[in-house]
Amino acid sequence: MSGITECEIDVRRVDDALELVTVCIEQQTGRLLIDAARLPDEFFDLKTRFAGEFIQKLQNYRLKLAIVLPPDGEHSARFGEFVREARTGSGFRFFDDRAGAEAWLSE
Repeated sequence: MSGITECEIDVRRVDDALELVTVCIEQQTGRLLIDAARLPDEFFDLKTRFAGEFIQKLQNYRLKLAIVLPPDGEHSARFGEFVREARTGSGFRFFDDRAGAEAWLSE
C-alpha cells in the first residue's frame, strides 16, 4: 500500500475510525492524514477516552496516522503531554503543519 488518504469527514463518533479504515482500504493506502479541525472537542479532552479509542481502532488496522494540530491551539496540560509523547511514535504522530505530516507519512 502506498499513497496518503486524507480524512474528508467530520469525525463525530469513535466508530468513524472504521469508516476511515474502509476509505484507506478502498484507496489501497496504509497512511492517513487528519486535520485537527475534523476532530470533535471530545478528542482533545482525554477524560472522555475518545482520542485513545479512536486512535486504537486505526492502529488495529496498522494505519500510519498523522494528525495536524496547529501549535496555537489551546488544550489541557494533559493533552499537551499526550501530544509531546506522540511526536516520536512509529505508527501515530502529531504535527504542527501539513508538510511535516506528509513527509513523515511518505517515509
